[in-house]
Amino acid sequence: MIKKVLIGLVFSLLVWLPVAGQSKVEQMVFDKANQLYLNGEYSSAREEYQKIVNSGFESVELYYNLGNTFYKLGQIPSAILYYEKALILNPKDVDIQFNLDLANRLVVDKINPVNEFFFRKWIRTFACIIKADAWGYISLIAFFLLLSVVIFVYVKRVFKFRKWMLSGGALLIVILVFSWLLGSIQNKQSVHPDSAIVFSSSLTAKSSPDPGGTDLFVIHEGVKVKITDRVGSWIRIRLADGKEAWIPENSVERI
Repeated sequence: MIKKVLIGLVFSLLVWLPVAGQSKVEQMVFDKANQLYLNGEYSSAREEYQKIVNSGFESVELYYNLGNTFYKLGQIPSAILYYEKALILNPKDVDIQFNLDLANRLVVDKINPVNEFFFRKWIRTFACIIKADAWGYISLIAFFLLLSVVIFVYVKRVFKFRKWMLSGGALLIVILVFSWLLGSIQNKQSVHPDSAIVFSSSLTAKSSPDPGGTDLFVIHEGVKVKITDRVGSWIRIRLADGKEAWIPENSVERI
């Protein structure tokens, strides 16, 4: 009982402050939605938050608050979807991860994830430390510094500190390559997501992209899947435990 009260208190209090970058109109709608949420008018709050989403604006705060609203309404797949969207924009936020974990506990299917190779997991985590744009700026700075080294050493033939400059150039090449790689990983995760949330209450996954395919397993709403292929109106998915199958594309919402 105490646990339920604490969870309810968390979701009541964790409504974020105004969002930077919004227009005055969007800010007014956002403030109105926050107040409706605090008043317990969750359906009305959802409609106001959704207006901002439909305008094309996105932010961690908006997605997080909308996730909280869907959670309060008992619409768990939508809550998970928007928590995941918020987490893409800010992967290090503990509040988002905490609420996402709470929502995932209400999903029927309990899927044990396959242990990911530690180096791959480390690379993805490190890539999310800063945004893709920041990695791009680092790459650009490294490129121009490297270009300066090349000009001084090979064009202007400035041989003073040549050894140090060449060592610095080698380091800049490493920084350039890794920042470009990490930026590409971060960009793929945020701009070209390949994950989705199942919205069908119960769904039979098939062995092939057609209704006549062999039934492989059943999944339920709220499950997160990775999209690996697409044929017509069907998508091939991979679950966290490694199972793969085909399901109709309209049964999921992309993150």
